[in-house]
Amino acid sequence: MGKDDKMSTHLDGLETCDLHTRTPYGIRDVSMTQLIIARFYGGAKFNGEKYTYFPGTDELVRDDVLKWKKKQKKGVKHERAT
Repeated sequence: MGKDDKMSTHLDGLETCDLHTRTPYGIRDVSMTQLIIARFYGGAKFNGEKYTYFPGTDELVRDDVLKWKKKQKKGVKHERAT
């Protein structure tokens, strides 16, 4: 799979995210950084924050951001159902 064939990023839709910005919401192209070890462990800790690794997009996403996105998605589904 070439670089252009990657699925859309897990970092889309964070424009309204009000979580802290002391650490990045996510890190792209992990396999080209010192955080490559995250590929083998499914995640990493960076500056005290836990990140989950997504091999399809080769990125780390902060766990609280994933939780926030899940909550947002659930809210959108709930609004559509009513």
